[in-house]
Amino acid sequence: MVSINRAWWEHLAPKPMHRRFHEVETLLRQWCRSEYGALWLGMAKRKGGVIRVKPGQLIPVVHFVALGDRPIFIAPPMKVRVGHRMVGSDQFLSGHALAENELALSPTIRLDVVEDQALLAAAARRDFSDHIPGVKNPSQVFSAPAHLLLAPESFPKKSFVLYQHIFCSGSSYPDDGFFYVGVTTRSWQKRWAEHRRAMETGSPLLFHRKLREETDAGRVTYIHHKVMAITDDIERLYATEEWLVDGHWHDQRRLNMIPGGKSGLRYLRENGMLGDRVVPLPDERDSILENWLRDHPRKGLPAPWVSEKWKDDAWAVAQICGRDDRLSVEQVLAIRELAKVHPAETIAERIGARNREQVQRVIDGETYTRVI
Repeated sequence: MVSINRAWWEHLAPKPMHRRFHEVETLLRQWCRSEYGALWLGMAKRKGGVIRVKPGQLIPVVHFVALGDRPIFIAPPMKVRVGHRMVGSDQFLSGHALAENELALSPTIRLDVVEDQALLAAAARRDFSDHIPGVKNPSQVFSAPAHLLLAPESFPKKSFVLYQHIFCSGSSYPDDGFFYVGVTTRSWQKRWAEHRRAMETGSPLLFHRKLREETDAGRVTYIHHKVMAITDDIERLYATEEWLVDGHWHDQRRLNMIPGGKSGLRYLRENGMLGDRVVPLPDERDSILENWLRDHPRKGLPAPWVSEKWKDDAWAVAQICGRDDRLSVEQVLAIRELAKVHPAETIAERIGARNREQVQRVIDGETYTRVI
């Protein structure tokens, strides 16, 4: 008998999904009787269980969809594409390494609740285009590794959560939009409510700013709340967050502004945002960054991707970049390095420059020529 742990479902899934618990569980039981469902279930019940897949093969996600108050149905499975976004282990008990383009994916349970009238109308006419006009309430997507819901090993109130928030529209659904990786020692839903309030009140953090801009432009049709891991060990939580953010660091859709885990704390200390003896909770790092950005609106964050050697060399010409209306040494060096693969507009957003033109002048060698 396949059973979803109700306590964990209600702890992890957004509240509007709680009333659909029995529907999801009943459908899951039926689905697991299929040949593929039985394979999926065997791995889902195993801690650390993964299914190896190559492009063209099924992604091991049971994807439930609720269109308004209509009965829930299971969406056709999606297939792996070349370039599928993920960061995963390459070490397995079998000792067999992954082949080229092969991925190891955890069996996952996902529920998409659609209540917006524009989205419901688009679904009725099978309109899956990139832009659906008039969306006021993006669909809420929740997913979690199936093991956490089927065979949990800890208690909800004593666990820390590693999560992603992913949002965009159209063909990026449900995993390939802009994304933010976070950790919390509380319910991720409480943390999400705080993110929403910060977004609505003008927070300058990249995650909040991008969500605000995309929402105001009508380009958000889904928000995917993706639980990545649960642990009662905060050291493991930090280590996993650091590994995940680092693995996605060069993805232009990433909205984290600093490294994850203890590297993020080290970054805050090295740049004078955090005292040596202060150890903030994981939830408090965003507010530290937000306050710093509000206090230095024209300065932007020191670029965390600049190497230690660059930093050391740069101090000799720090006076060139010392005023709040000018770029820092780290920002100038980062612009030159990032310009090898990114346009000026993207770089300006990433490093907190005044505008695209300020970055372009550095790229063209018109300004900051003495910074080497």
